[in-house]
Amino acid sequence: MGVKRDDWRRYSRPVLKTKRWQVLRHVVLERDGWACVDCGTRRGRLEIDHVKPVRTNPELAFDPANCATRCPSCHTKKTRIECGHPAPTVTPERQAWGQAVAELATNPNPATTR
Repeated sequence: MGVKRDDWRRYSRPVLKTKRWQVLRHVVLERDGWACVDCGTRRGRLEIDHVKPVRTNPELAFDPANCATRCPSCHTKKTRIECGHPAPTVTPERQAWGQAVAELATNPNPATTR
């Protein structure tokens, strides 16, 4: 049969267009130290996530306790899991690669900095 298109429409859209939301967004960003609550990043545009989705808990749309600061990547991961997609798995090889890239970014090779 399939999922009706309306089942996953953005219930939060009317909330996000209000002045009240803009004030709440700033309050949550300050509360969370302007960093993603999952990975700690402070880069890029941070998003405010409804911990309990507006589509199932509309009464919590403006509750600061139901909001968390997330980077776009962490927000997408959380939303995909909520929608029934499997949680992403990171292989040991991919994790090692990520660590190596992070080390290169913070510790330049002394041979190239003469």
